[in-house]
Amino acid sequence: MGLTQARSRFFAIRKKCQVLVKNHAFKDYPQRGFSIVELVYLVRTGMGRFTDNNSDVAIKDSYLFYPKDDENRECKLVLKIEELEIHGQEGSKKETVIVCSAYREIKYDA
Repeated sequence: MGLTQARSRFFAIRKKCQVLVKNHAFKDYPQRGFSIVELVYLVRTGMGRFTDNNSDVAIKDSYLFYPKDDENRECKLVLKIEELEIHGQEGSKKETVIVCSAYREIKYDA
């Protein structure tokens, strides 16, 4: 899926889709201070750029979303958009945004 199509799809589905947050996005770097609730909130309501993930170590078919948090800090979320099968409902699929990784710069007062 191209960037234009992915961007349109993301902004069209994000309020009603399933949001799956991978442990890496909030557990592996606790100093970044993300919670699952905050990451879901940023996906559903955040505003910011949505771009291709062109990094050499990028997760295949992932995108970058740059919303701002409540303290007006830019966050960088690595997202995938997929259709996942819903457990218990044979043949039923739901569009899902997967938050693979999350980053924000934290400045510590000295």
